[in-house]
Amino acid sequence: MQSHELVEVIFTKLSLVYGRDFLMRWEGLDIAKVKSDWAHELTGISDESVRHALRKLPDKPPNVLEFRNVAMNAPAPVFSRIDPPTANPELVKAEIAKARALLAMPPKKLATARSDKHVATY
Repeated sequence: MQSHELVEVIFTKLSLVYGRDFLMRWEGLDIAKVKSDWAHELTGISDESVRHALRKLPDKPPNVLEFRNVAMNAPAPVFSRIDPPTANPELVKAEIAKARALLAMPPKKLATARSDKHVATY
């Protein structure tokens, strides 16, 4: 999500939770500049960290630095381990046989086979 879109989501949520206590903090200020500052201060904060901060709101309306600190203390994501793919034993056996056949070829015949495009070159 773009940082300005994210700030709109944050402001909507904080306005709903804190009402006038949050909105009146910016009375007399250009709200576009306030939101731009929030976007700047939250640059690099992941969407998941913002979701964490929105779930862990303090009792009083946070300023951008307080909100950023809560977001930065989000727990690290947990990744599950994926087992590596297993090789097809028959395919492995066939490829090893091809490689052995190439290694057993005399160098001159191998060069001819390559030039005739019978042998793949990498």
